[in-house]
Amino acid sequence: MWRPFAGPLGPSSQRQALSILNAMFSWLVEAGYLAGNPLALSRRKRRMTAPRVSRFLPMEHWAVVKVTIEAMSVTSDREKLHASRCRWLFSLLYIGGLRVSEICGTAMGGFFSRRSADGRERWWLQVTGKGGQTRLVPATGELMSEIIRYRMACGLSPLPPEGDETPLVRPLIGPTKPVARSAIHEIVKDVFRESAVRLRLQGAEFEAAADHLE
Repeated sequence: MWRPFAGPLGPSSQRQALSILNAMFSWLVEAGYLAGNPLALSRRKRRMTAPRVSRFLPMEHWAVVKVTIEAMSVTSDREKLHASRCRWLFSLLYIGGLRVSEICGTAMGGFFSRRSADGRERWWLQVTGKGGQTRLVPATGELMSEIIRYRMACGLSPLPPEGDETPLVRPLIGPTKPVARSAIHEIVKDVFRESAVRLRLQGAEFEAAADHLE
């Protein structure tokens, strides 16, 4: 005996019901009672995903950012440390492709070397990001040159020893603890704003590029 349904359908029941309805509508189309299957359109809509918005930094814009960092004032010790930190931070972001959470959650001891099958020594960086997730990042020769440069500017040994708990990006003053995400965002914004100013000084034809950087 049929009884009224007293509760909502679960996911599996919903899929089963849609499958039955789809089969029924398909039969009605084949029999000539319907011009088309109304469920086919809903399936196509579900498969259509929103277009991805890709934001990237063209090489010519990256060159402007590097010039901005190289032109930073280094009159005082604090300014020297700030310029070195900016260069290292952008190296991690652009060369290493690290996420902000990975920069904040990883220590320099994450760098390690292994000898590959061809006998060459290769460097890697194990990073820890949001939720404690870890991944390995190939540390290119360029990235290794940058960490040596940054560590020496901070008065550290050229390469991090095993178990080094020094944050990837150090604060300028105070205790040696990871730099906050908000501080990293502000550093990046400041460098990009200054890069945009440098572009606008070159003429009106650089206005679009300056807007892109901002």
